[in-house]
This record gives sequence, structure tokens and C-alpha cells, in this order.
Amino acid sequence: MIKYCFLSVLLLTGCQQSTRSVISQQQVIPGELPDPSVIEVNGVYYATGSSNDWAPVYPIYKSTDLIHWSFVSYLFDTPPDWTVSSYWAPELFYHNGMFYCYYTARNKEGVSCIGVATATSLEEGFQDHGPLIEWGSEAIDAFVYKEEGTLFITWKAYGLDPDKPIQILGSKLSKDGLSLTGEGFNLLTAEINNWERGGIEGQCIVEHDGYLYLFYSGNACCGKDCDYQVGVARAKKMEGPWEKFKQNPILASNSHWKCPGHGTAVESGGQWYYLYHAYHENGFPNLGRSTLLSQISWNTDSGWPAFSIDSIKPDPTVMHTNFKDEFDAPLLVRQWLHPLPKASFSATLENSTLILRDEEGNGNRNEKGSPAGTMLGIVPESADFTVETTVNNQNEALKGLTLYVTAQNSLGFGIQNDSLVAWKVKDGHFNPLKTQYLDHQGPVRLKATVKNASEVSLHFSIDGSNWSDFTVLTADNLAWWSWGMRVGVAVMPTTSRDQTQAVFDRFEVIYK
Repeated sequence: MIKYCFLSVLLLTGCQQSTRSVISQQQVIPGELPDPSVIEVNGVYYATGSSNDWAPVYPIYKSTDLIHWSFVSYLFDTPPDWTVSSYWAPELFYHNGMFYCYYTARNKEGVSCIGVATATSLEEGFQDHGPLIEWGSEAIDAFVYKEEGTLFITWKAYGLDPDKPIQILGSKLSKDGLSLTGEGFNLLTAEINNWERGGIEGQCIVEHDGYLYLFYSGNACCGKDCDYQVGVARAKKMEGPWEKFKQNPILASNSHWKCPGHGTAVESGGQWYYLYHAYHENGFPNLGRSTLLSQISWNTDSGWPAFSIDSIKPDPTVMHTNFKDEFDAPLLVRQWLHPLPKASFSATLENSTLILRDEEGNGNRNEKGSPAGTMLGIVPESADFTVETTVNNQNEALKGLTLYVTAQNSLGFGIQNDSLVAWKVKDGHFNPLKTQYLDHQGPVRLKATVKNASEVSLHFSIDGSNWSDFTVLTADNLAWWSWGMRVGVAVMPTTSRDQTQAVFDRFEVIYK
């Protein structure tokens, strides 16, 4: 069992100003938050983004100016019963006093579908209504638009069908937004021999000067070989015909931000903005995709949009705020995440300590459950940082710091019985890289200094102030195609059911 307490953190990029300069390319929410969606309700903007395989699922933020954001809650503390993984592309929508979220998740057959959930208040949680769209091998990336009183939903289809081109499809929605009505129709088809390279997705639709404009992303979204870019098409009505802009793409990589795309356009104060994701050059691709804001301009002659981005000197700033948890709250603060599917574990707070217990206790890391054991982590906000924790107990379990991207790929530094151990899980195989006897009984401080999200120097202290170097690890196993790493604490399974407990009395991340 894992319990959380609510902690609202104000995320600031600078002082509030009465007049706003052109927003070229600015990170506005720290850490990794891909596929961002944004809506405006009564002067307040709400945003969310993909969780991938981490819970709680789909964090929600709010802002009054699109620049300064505060955390609200999560869409789901516990994933819906019909889902198993791949929590992607949540799209917020507001209709008749109700908040909607149309989200992507894999069902128990492993097929990505689009579900829908509703809430009257974002703070009080969503009610799930189950899958809305099950379309062949895959249906992802929903976006809802209201045209003259009629609701339409759009989505990406045929991404896993080798005999069909990828398309963005659409359908009418019922008045309550909970079911499809009528036949599906095609909006756009991916082209192979241009910048799209056969892939389009991540669409949003806005109306401007008598046209509907559909912003969409093309090419490869993720990982070290990504080449994501943004294009636009327009039409007079939802059911088309849609015309692609001949000068696409209108947003591409530059010297600081790589592979931009999958965003939502929104109007604020008479200006248009695009909230989207991109990889920063530092920590690429291990750190994952950040949420950026760029201003949209409109050509007064042609009507087509463009981005006000200085490609020569783009904004290199990365938002980050140091994190410290003394485990002295009644419940875990909301920044802590755990990987999905959820392993059998418990996390409790007692006497200013975190007690993390692996309930598997199977003793074989490479055959059952996660070879990296039970992990709790936070999203690192910059590529260069130092992370520390103190381990209070010694037993058969291996416990300590971890950098984790999936159950099959992680690395860490911990204590097992009377020894320090540096380890790596690569492609599902656990490998101890260095072991050193520790002639000490009592708390041990562990520290990892991370450079460019890839080089990890390990240190330990037995007196709480003097540090000894241990070893240096290379995080060559922490690049995952669709999400970035987490940093946190872990406890490994062991053969003894009563030896699976780790006790931590502090955890801190300091950015450089």
C-alpha cells in the first residue's frame, strides 16, 4: 500500500509582469511531461500530459497566464481496471460544466484504446467511463472539438497496421461526450516521401478567421533517433476537405530543443500559444521530454500560422527546483511515483523515516517481477544533479539509491548485509558491478553525482559528513524510446520474507 499527502508546489519562471514579451520557446512546467494538453475555463488554464508507465496517472496543473503553473492533482491515483499500461496523451475538454479527459491506455489484450473520464472538479478526482474508441490494432491521441454545437473527436489510427497508411480519423460524439455517433471519417493521411515520413499524430484543432486549423506532428516522436516536427492543415469544416500547408513543417529542432511536437494551441489575451514537448540538448534522450510554450503568429495575407521562435538563439533555460523529503509528513508527498504495472510492495512513513518493503521476496531478480525490485522515484528536472539518501538498516535486502527507466533497465548504489554494492540492470539482467565490505553498523549516507544524465559518480559516508568515493557508472542503459528516467530509492527482493525492508530517513536532489 502506498499513501500520499497533497503538496501544491508553485512553479515559477520569473516575476509576474503586467506586459508580456513574445514567448519564443520557454519551458513552463519542470521535469518530463510529454504530450501536453491545455484548456481554459473561466480564466484559469489547466494542463496535463502523458504518464507512460508511472502512477499516479496524469498529473494536472493550473495557471492564470500559461507561464506560472501549480500542481493540482492526478487524474487517477489508481489506474482504471480495464487498463494495464501505456498511459499516453490525455486530452482535457470542458463541456456543459463538466471536465472531460480523453486518454490513451492499453487494455488487457495489449491494444491501445481511448478511454474517457469526467469530473465536476479537478481537485476531487475523475470518474472513469471505460474505453470509448477501440479501433483495430490501435487508437491513440484523442482531441475533441465543438463545431456549431456538435462534438467531434479525432484520433490517430493504423499506426500498427503495415498494410495501411497512418491516418487522423474523426467521428461525431454524443451530446454527453461519452459515445461515438455516426460513421468515422478521415481528416489527414500521412505521406511517406516528405518530412512526415509516414507518421502523423498529436493533433489539435482551433478556429481562426473562418478556418479550422489542425496542428499535427510528424515523423519519429521519441528516443535518440527522433525527428519530430509540427505541421498544419486547414479546412472550412470538421469533415473537410483538409488542405496541408505547402511550407510544412512550421516547427522543427534547433540547437537547444530537439524533436518538438504533440501540443495544444490555446488563446490568451488575444494572442495564440502552443504548449508542446521537446527534448533538451542536455541529458538527451535519457532525461525525457519537457513542456514548452511558444507564441503563434498568423500571416495577415495567407492566414497560415507560424511560430515566433528565434532558431539561432533559442531559450536554453531548463526549469529546476531542489527537492528534499525528510519523510516527516503524515503521508508521502505527491511527487513520488511508482512504476506500473504495480508490484507487490508497501511504503509507509514512521518516525520521520520511509519504510519501503518488497512483498515479492522471491530471491530471483531475473525470473519474477522487476529485476530492479521495488522502486519509488521522482522526475529529475535537469541533467546535472546530486541525489542523496540515508539508509538506516542493514539486512539481506539490497537497498539504496536508483536511477530507473524501466523494470529492465536501471542502475543503483546500496547496502546489502555488511557490504556496499553498485549494480546495473541491463536488458532485464541484474549485474553487481562493485562490492565492498563495510565495517560499520548504523546509518550510511549514499550519494550519486549525475552529469548529463549519463555519468554517475557514487560516494558514501559513515559519519554523515565525510565522503568516500566508491565508483563511477555509465548510464548507457537508461535511454528509453518514449519516457525518461526517474531517480529515487529501491529495495531488492530476497529469499527471506522478513528481510525485504528498507528504512530511509531522508532523500534530497540538488541541481547544479
